[in-house]
Amino acid sequence: MINRPSFINNLDWELLVKKYKSENKLKKVIKKIEKDYPIQYLIGDVEFLNTKIIVNHHVLIPRFETELLVANLIDYIKKYDLSNNPIIDLCTGSGCIAIALKKKFDKSIVYAVDKSYTALHVAKKNAKGNGVKIKYLKKDVLKNLKLDKKFSILVSNPPYVKEGEIVTNNTKYEPQIALYPGKDDILFYKKILELSKKILYKKNIIAFEIGSTQAKDICKYAKKIYNNAIIKVVKDYSGFDRFVFIFNNCE
Repeated sequence: MINRPSFINNLDWELLVKKYKSENKLKKVIKKIEKDYPIQYLIGDVEFLNTKIIVNHHVLIPRFETELLVANLIDYIKKYDLSNNPIIDLCTGSGCIAIALKKKFDKSIVYAVDKSYTALHVAKKNAKGNGVKIKYLKKDVLKNLKLDKKFSILVSNPPYVKEGEIVTNNTKYEPQIALYPGKDDILFYKKILELSKKILYKKNIIAFEIGSTQAKDICKYAKKIYNNAIIKVVKDYSGFDRFVFIFNNCE
């Protein structure tokens, strides 16, 4: 058996060896990784808050930042006594956020929305694999999304990377529509905030993952929609502004 390359850690190498077995297959895998192909796609799944999430080129790979988004949101849901209330996850992708929340709050009805049929296919597999029931909807949040239900918690990690900006070399293999919103990098936040007025109960929490330079503009727009809201900007592990939490009638 060929030796582990230095750029692959022990755990990932063990998973790759277990999955691909033969030397020929492993050599092909190594060549892909050398060209920045995401190792998570080659392994086929990732851990997300103690939940196994299937990933492939149809969905973004869940990051530590998104784990932190959900961990903070869980704390706020408990703090404001919304543990059994309905939740909606917009731009769900792999479904990791919705699934983690449903596992934590099993009595909550959880909806998850995405415009990508292939992403929803992956998300549904993930829900089934984790033994949770999520109501999935194929809809585009930018196109007058209409829902006949109201929610107490809205969470979203939408496309927010600015045009021309490269996150890391391997993101070129991830679905670009899940990364780049177009010329207006806060377009999704604006649309979601406008939509939220129609689909949220008066007492609600809105939770966003954001780009590191977008907090000021998103908070300003949120104040236009919810002038009495309490808005908190929370930093990620690297000290960058990464999350915006909006609280309405919670205190």
